[in-house]
Amino acid sequence: MYDVVIQSCMKYKKPPLVWDDWNREHIKKHSVTEAEVEEGYGNEFARSDSYDKREAIFGTTLSGRMITIVVSYAKQPDPYIVSARTMSAVERKKYVHKAQTN
Repeated sequence: MYDVVIQSCMKYKKPPLVWDDWNREHIKKHSVTEAEVEEGYGNEFARSDSYDKREAIFGTTLSGRMITIVVSYAKQPDPYIVSARTMSAVERKKYVHKAQTN
């Protein structure tokens, strides 16, 4: 089972997201914009370890859309965007509830 980290109220400086042509095109397939990814990353409320040095980051956009952002640390120290999509119902139930109870 993967560990889930719920963000505390304490703010810290996050490393910048790594963008390139490939991930910009890839997130368009999921109808997510670069601005929404940046907003969701900035408004992160939970994250979960994934495979291959990846993490799933759960956040909300300024319009209230809940998104899942998958990042990799395999080839660089800063988070490289692998994918971004609307958060699934299962993720909303699991992570939103945990964030509200912490």
